Amino acid sequence: MSNVISCSQCCPTTTFVPNWVQTTPTPVCPVQPVTPNPVFPSTASLTNCTPLQVIQPTPTTVLVTVSIPTEAIITLPTKALEIKNIKKRLKITQSRFFNSPPAVAGVPTDTPKLFLAGFVRKDIQFSKATSQTSTTVTGTINDFVVDVPWSCVVDLGTALVLPPTRFGAQQEYEFGINTALPAGFATKDRLISGDLSEFNLISSEFLNGLPKVSLVFSQINEMDDALDRVALTGGPFEEGQFTKIQEKMIILVQVLLTFPTVITTTTSDC
Repeated sequence: MSNVISCSQCCPTTTFVPNWVQTTPTPVCPVQPVTPNPVFPSTASLTNCTPLQVIQPTPTTVLVTVSIPTEAIITLPTKALEIKNIKKRLKITQSRFFNSPPAVAGVPTDTPKLFLAGFVRKDIQFSKATSQTSTTVTGTINDFVVDVPWSCVVDLGTALVLPPTRFGAQQEYEFGINTALPAGFATKDRLISGDLSEFNLISSEFLNGLPKVSLVFSQINEMDDALDRVALTGGPFEEGQFTKIQEKMIILVQVLLTFPTVITTTTSDC
């Protein structure tokens, strides 16, 4: 009996693959689309609001009063029989001051602007019908909170003389050199020029101060109308239900701008 083991038994020429691997399909990963350029959000022109009043209480403050009209359509989460109360609170999320560039001869000049944006938090309390007869309605009181956004650009006009915007600058300088010339030039001649092997720069930076904006007063005058009101089935003839509300608001805002330096006005009539 031979004890010799063939090479094919100890060193198989093929790699062993389990049967469950052979029957399992290879997963195919979906190819993700490649966006060559970033997608920027859409932009739109903002409403330019003429302020009702611009006054200067102190040498470093400006009081701005502006009226902002807004409109929105609100969809309630369930059918409403009647609006009981709407509590509102004004929120300001953006107050950005833009100073006008310094006047340059022959170039049109702009006026300083104040970007204002935010939302009105509305807590809408309404009744919902749960059962009804021809003469009565039984219901529950529901609560719905929604944020209504608003934005406006306030033109501060030409009456204010604001602190000028100071710009940063970069100034390059170099040193002169005096070196010998190569063969072919007179021995007494010299190369006089700037040194091309150096780069010297003075960078100046000014940190302009932005004004602090504070909310002094706000008033919201609103009108709300139901858009899809239908009669309440089986209830009194004058009762109805709705889910969509069209609201129009006049937002009266008064903000105080506090500048870090003293400003002056050219006229008292704004």
